[in-house]
Amino acid sequence: MFQKPPGKTGCQVASPALCLLLILALCVAATGCLGDLDIPVFGPAGSLHQAENDGKLSVYFLDVGQGDSSLVIFGNTTILIDAGEIEMGDRVVSDIRALGVTRIDLLVATHPHSDHIGGMQKVLDNFPVGQVLDSGIPHSSVLYERFLETVDKKNIPYKVAVQGDTIDLDPALRIVVLSPPEKRFGDDLNTNSIVLRISYGTINFLFTGDAGGEAETALEKSGYALDSQILKVGHHGSLHSSSPAFLARVHPETAVISLGLDNPYGHPHKQAIDALTGAGATIYRTDRDGTILARSDGSSYGVKTQWRVNGQAPEVPHVPAVNESALPVFPPFPTIPSGIANVSVSYPSIPLPQIGNATAIAFSATQFNAPGDDRQNLNGEWVRLTNRGDDTVLLAGWTLSDNSGSTVYTFPAVYLVPGETVTVFSGTGTTNNSALFMGRTEPVWGNSGDIAILKDGNGKIIDQKSE
Repeated sequence: MFQKPPGKTGCQVASPALCLLLILALCVAATGCLGDLDIPVFGPAGSLHQAENDGKLSVYFLDVGQGDSSLVIFGNTTILIDAGEIEMGDRVVSDIRALGVTRIDLLVATHPHSDHIGGMQKVLDNFPVGQVLDSGIPHSSVLYERFLETVDKKNIPYKVAVQGDTIDLDPALRIVVLSPPEKRFGDDLNTNSIVLRISYGTINFLFTGDAGGEAETALEKSGYALDSQILKVGHHGSLHSSSPAFLARVHPETAVISLGLDNPYGHPHKQAIDALTGAGATIYRTDRDGTILARSDGSSYGVKTQWRVNGQAPEVPHVPAVNESALPVFPPFPTIPSGIANVSVSYPSIPLPQIGNATAIAFSATQFNAPGDDRQNLNGEWVRLTNRGDDTVLLAGWTLSDNSGSTVYTFPAVYLVPGETVTVFSGTGTTNNSALFMGRTEPVWGNSGDIAILKDGNGKIIDQKSE
């Protein structure tokens, strides 16, 4: 990604053909660094949490399809919250091993549904477990009965979660059970899910299982602290989770939804997405982003995403290969010295080549109305694009336009690989593999009634989104 320095550029004095060669050469060079998606996270107050974080706490929201599984690692302490469906057991075990984990200190079964405890038998068979925390709601499924039998057979300490309990694993971590209350919500398994708040320094994670509706309302009135920078969204983003009132108490900056691609339940529902967006949360989804890692040093956190490839460890970056046979063949181009910063590229007047399936690029999220004063929070305005196709797409010369049809931003030479996202912020910042900045000094998007229009390098409308 490249920004324009003052003065004339090489492309303003060179031939169009040479300019095109430069664009393509720089694009090819850029593809080598798209593996880690380091996305700046802007919270409701416009705070920026650093994208790179070498903190001691790592939380992996594992990609287990239509199910839930979160792995918390803090030094030598490991917590596994749920383990996906039965068929995901081997995957969960593989991911845990790939991260160097040899023991589970706390195994949490938020509730007995198979998409949360299905993989636990594999976990119990492959790792020593220090203790088990269960919702304690009776369930007659063979799967749940086998789970309890295995826990008993292995003499693993077993505890039923009750609101207000604290779990002491490390003095630097505060783990509080926020739900279910001692007097349960009838016999509904989802509503009685275990809700945990894990805090490290000033950074809080809220894990909600499949809780929603009645449980969220009770939590709002409970008096317990709910505010959390990172929220594991309840019930896979269903219609009955993430109410605006509940989110107003949580104030999430980052929301993670665990779900399967094209699942039959319609998750995530638009109502939940709208509520999360309205709360100012940046949304990540395992169906779209793969395994999601949030790492914290206790005062800030960073987020990375990674698609699963051939059973590799969740943190190992993967870049889908560019189909080189589909690219134009050019003579070798001189190497650009690594010390040069802010290389500028002015696009030639000749039509730019279309590489990849342009129609696969679409708006996946927008935030026109920045939290607080728009003029003081220009990066609170943003639009996000996702490549939902199977081809890597060159965005060179593409444009963003507003409701008036006027171009507000022209994309530099950058590839967007399958499954990846790029966020375009209105203000200034450090460009990276998943963040671009318009460099504006005043708001770009109207708070209501505006339209973001995406056009390719030849002026064809690819997608548009209103807010």
